[in-house]
Amino acid sequence: MQIIGFLLQNFFTHKDFLPPADQLAGTLFTPLHLVFAACALAVTVFAFLKAAKWEEKKLQRVYAVLWLLVVVLELAKIVWETLSGKNVNFEWGGMLPLYPCSIFMYAMPFAIWGKGLVRKAACGYVCSLGLLGGAINFIYPANILGAYSCISFAGMHTFFYHGTLVFCAISMMLSSYYDPRWVKKAWQLLVPAIPCFVVSLVANAVNFSPIDSDYMFFKLESFFFAPLGQATADWLSVVLVYMIYALIHALPSLPFYFKNRKAAKTVSV
Repeated sequence: MQIIGFLLQNFFTHKDFLPPADQLAGTLFTPLHLVFAACALAVTVFAFLKAAKWEEKKLQRVYAVLWLLVVVLELAKIVWETLSGKNVNFEWGGMLPLYPCSIFMYAMPFAIWGKGLVRKAACGYVCSLGLLGGAINFIYPANILGAYSCISFAGMHTFFYHGTLVFCAISMMLSSYYDPRWVKKAWQLLVPAIPCFVVSLVANAVNFSPIDSDYMFFKLESFFFAPLGQATADWLSVVLVYMIYALIHALPSLPFYFKNRKAAKTVSV
């Protein structure tokens, strides 16, 4: 209880003023993190299984509330991170919401209120790159829990954000709110990548500005991508990452595209 009391007392304490990660309960893969993650996963699974039975209108209302919460909390996190550390400054190279999972905030209104291809593009992102990024950061939140406890504003924010992404993606597919089987033509495989490609224009404008960042990993300078980025020219890194993003977005629909194509050939014969 003393440990939990310390964590709650320091719930909004910036990492600059916290003990080192190896001395802090609830950091990455500590017992507290594993218990917390298991509970968060159970809640997420229960939620999307229940949501799979909801009507579209109810899903839209829930998605709208979750989207609003995600946006407000993301803005709060940026302000808190900027103002609560030892140095009060905005980190332009890392704090802008221009990561693969950040696209969720921009795509979700179109997934909720959009129609036709616009809605398919937004839902397609959520159910491909969004789901992949959300799941990775939900299971392995190394960026945040490398410095913070899961019982902290930063820790709970990352679980809520990425858990929401996973919930929305899987509930969309289980309820048929989004059906990846709609793809019948080759160009339609790229439709889910549209939100990613639009946000990438801003990300790369920042990446190749004097800020010199690696948003959306286009320069391959972050994490385990760094060795590849060091051996690759920037223009080639950008091309490779665009190709990878295109493939990730196409994957959920790819088997159905080939199946539909085979069925069309059979009918024509």
